[in-house]
Amino acid sequence: MKQVYNTVSIEDFEMAFGEPLSPFVKEKIKTFNFNYLDLDSQESQKEIINTFKHIFGGIKKAGKHRVKEWDLGWGENRDHLSQSGSFADIIPRYFGKFPYVRWNQTLIKPQFRDFEYNMLQVLQYWLFEKYFTEVNNVYEFGCGTGHNLFRVQEVNENARLYGLDWASTSQQNIMKINENLGMNFDSNKFDFFNIDKSFKLHKNSGIFTFAALEQVSENYIDFIQYLITQKPKICLHIEPMDEYLDSDNLLDYLSIKYFEKRNYLSGLKTYLLRLQKDGVIEIIQDQKSCIGSVFIDGYSIIAWSVL
Repeated sequence: MKQVYNTVSIEDFEMAFGEPLSPFVKEKIKTFNFNYLDLDSQESQKEIINTFKHIFGGIKKAGKHRVKEWDLGWGENRDHLSQSGSFADIIPRYFGKFPYVRWNQTLIKPQFRDFEYNMLQVLQYWLFEKYFTEVNNVYEFGCGTGHNLFRVQEVNENARLYGLDWASTSQQNIMKINENLGMNFDSNKFDFFNIDKSFKLHKNSGIFTFAALEQVSENYIDFIQYLITQKPKICLHIEPMDEYLDSDNLLDYLSIKYFEKRNYLSGLKTYLLRLQKDGVIEIIQDQKSCIGSVFIDGYSIIAWSVL
């Protein structure tokens, strides 16, 4: 029997994001294939059981002890990029690893492996266009291979872009990007667990983290306080945050349990709300994205500025 694919439309993105999208973002959506299959009850149940097994079967905890693993991982991307000179080789290799993703609290089966990565491109185009078009500098803290900076460059080609990461191979990736892909990104070492307070942000800057603070569990306060002293124009975090999830929904509940088992980011939204109540910051955007990977709904959004 011929398989009938659904597709995520522009209207679906607008409904999930809660606002109309710009012509720029709409055109980007049109370039991607967002075809997918719904799962029947048997396939869905099987994957939910697999998720239970994965979560409760013993998984590696995030934290500062894993810096060598990230060094090795980004080093693989560096080596592939050196050989190929292709943007495809700086995309982290965990994207497209599994045949399922999450969309609107439902497991779906994409037609193509790049579905999740392309969903995240749309998410970034939307947010980067909103927050980074009027700044002179953009810093990504925890930039990994540097692949997210390309989307920033598309929405603001005049901004100076910085990729910061605790892994030295990240800085090597940025160097190879500049050599092989014609970019002019800056890079610097930056460790969330050991904040270099001498590293100063330029005026009229934006900062973002993307699935990077997830590694710090509850150890984000020094970083947030560092940002407050630096006073960037806008701070944007796209991260796994359990405050946005519904523990009465099975998939969201499993996502929360995964966060706990992995020792992922915990309490950031609550902390930022407290700072807002104290008159230190203003929260500008605050929502889930409805986009997720097979095990988690890990791309919630909070944007804020210093008062």
